[in-house]
Amino acid sequence: MSHAPHRRTVTFGLAGLGLAAAKAPPTGLVAPAAGPGMLSAGLIARGPEGRVLRQLAIGRAWGPQGAFRPFTLDAPFRVASVSKMIATVAILPLFSVKGVSLDSDASDHLGFRLRHPAFPDTPITPRMLLSHTSGLRNGPSYPVPLGHSLSEAFLAGGRHFDEGQWFGPAAYRPGVWFTYADVNFALLAQIAEALSGQRFDLLMHERLFAPMGLDIGYNWSSVSAAKRAKAAAGMRWLNGAWTPQVDAPPPPFPDLFLAKAKDVPEVNLADYRLGENGFLTSPLGGLRLSLQDMDRLAQTFAAGGRWRGRQVMDAGSLSRMVTPAWSLDPVHPNGQTDEGVFQGYGLGMQTPTGRPGPTGDAFFGPGSADWRGHLGDAYGWMTGLFWNLKDGRTLVWAINGMPETGRPAGQGSTLTRPEEILVDWGLEP
Repeated sequence: MSHAPHRRTVTFGLAGLGLAAAKAPPTGLVAPAAGPGMLSAGLIARGPEGRVLRQLAIGRAWGPQGAFRPFTLDAPFRVASVSKMIATVAILPLFSVKGVSLDSDASDHLGFRLRHPAFPDTPITPRMLLSHTSGLRNGPSYPVPLGHSLSEAFLAGGRHFDEGQWFGPAAYRPGVWFTYADVNFALLAQIAEALSGQRFDLLMHERLFAPMGLDIGYNWSSVSAAKRAKAAAGMRWLNGAWTPQVDAPPPPFPDLFLAKAKDVPEVNLADYRLGENGFLTSPLGGLRLSLQDMDRLAQTFAAGGRWRGRQVMDAGSLSRMVTPAWSLDPVHPNGQTDEGVFQGYGLGMQTPTGRPGPTGDAFFGPGSADWRGHLGDAYGWMTGLFWNLKDGRTLVWAINGMPETGRPAGQGSTLTRPEEILVDWGLEP
């Protein structure tokens, strides 16, 4: 989901794709050592009462020492766009405390005028950013690096203005048309920094991760050396071999992964000014955590924000997040769905409509409209963190090694076939 190609393309040969749902683990998902196929897969599924019904970790991970080892449920990885939903958990309460209306002009909090050139009199609001209805796109120079200001992507004459390609077509008015774009969450993080006086990654650690006892962080921020030593790199099959794409290895503790501007190679974290560039710690896709961590977060979402008797997520904010802010109108198209992956969206969260079939979003079969969460897709990782609003079931998963093209198409939804097999197994009675 993070600046990635379409999830569904042509059919791809993969051992085990014909596997029927069964109580035995779907080991056919993982390719033999010679590849290609999926390198690793993992899942944790819980029933309505919170009991683990299924859990699985199979295949191999490329570790920090430059060698393969078994993939495990405690191995941290880049979770991709699930990061957006987790970021929203802290952003919404901050806006509320600071008196920021979701329908206010985002420009008032960004320090520069944010307007779609075709709609100069239409304010772009935090609600539009949270629901991907802002009219913005990821421009060619995405992501704006450390050492440059994100405002340069939106102001004519800026180094990253890219001839206005950060803005969508003039036919689609902000607030109406849905287009999934990572830059929305870079802007939201920038606002959060301006409001809180804290760097976004540190804000997340203080307000959510530390209270939950989670050793996780954006771009490895605050993640311990011990946890980093268990990291699983994002991999792809290239020229007959598994090749690392990201986190090979992660930065040494306590450093962060930072994308720096090439024209200022000496720039470092100490040079960063709060509220200057929300891409810095990747609120849009850079959260590093394990499946065990995802499982804890899923349980907390399902419990209305409570973890071990303590309210660690604001209940009012969660209520706003799960409420659809945009839904696809099949008769009068009102958004780009990434070939059906996005058909309903709340605030920082997917709200499936449950439309069946290979172009639908019935990811969890009948009753899919009762599920909430987010998918992730970047650097070979395909991830998901979801829970059921009605019965409290939770489901988290991750697959690594997914190709960027020629992906195995799902049969019952717009998930890829490996995801579909894994999810079906996790939900089996």
